[in-house]
Amino acid sequence: MNTLQNLEKEFEFTYPQLYKQLYDEGMIIEDVVPFSTLKENPPLLLFGNDIDIWEPVFSWGGIREVIHHEIYDINSQYRMVPFAGNGAGDMYVFQLDMQVDDEVPITLFRHDSEAEILAKNLQDFIFRQLLESLTEMDEDSMFHEDSEEEIKQNLHNQLKTHRKYLKPEQVEILEDLYKRDIFEYIHKKPNGSEFKRKGLLTFDEFEKLIKQEIAFEKLNTKFAYWE
Repeated sequence: MNTLQNLEKEFEFTYPQLYKQLYDEGMIIEDVVPFSTLKENPPLLLFGNDIDIWEPVFSWGGIREVIHHEIYDINSQYRMVPFAGNGAGDMYVFQLDMQVDDEVPITLFRHDSEAEILAKNLQDFIFRQLLESLTEMDEDSMFHEDSEEEIKQNLHNQLKTHRKYLKPEQVEILEDLYKRDIFEYIHKKPNGSEFKRKGLLTFDEFEKLIKQEIAFEKLNTKFAYWE
């Protein structure tokens, strides 16, 4: 058995088929390859939005903690399997208890506040990540050390390795956005505050696109996982 099969057997769950395909095809790898090499053929969401994809062999502890409720106070009605994290200590999880047929929703599991459902399946989550990464291309992003020409090359390299896992219409949208020049914009929050960002896509455009392209009834739904 491979690593995924061992995890599935030990914790009694089944990974989504697309995740297994990504693993089998070398898109989920250890962080031992030089970044300069990874940029040429980016693995899963190398230039995603604040995300670190876990190599399964190192995710055993995180899966155990969530499934067995060792650290987090999680209501028994929820069954989640983490597969990635972010810089804030939160996790991206497969929301197994909300699976419908072959569709396993992806949820952002926040360690200190409500969880939020981001997509109905892994394919739509990948697309969402590729879109959201275009909203902030500044000193806090993976793009900050490169020129605009190099940024565009990174994006095209990433799409080259990701396109087979996306819908044709999703690829077309990304290709069109990559033709834009990077621009500065001001985003206004509902509370009236404003902040300046730089990218290929505004936050408002991003929200509109995900509602159009990956809509489902639980999109962006938040819930208290401890209740």
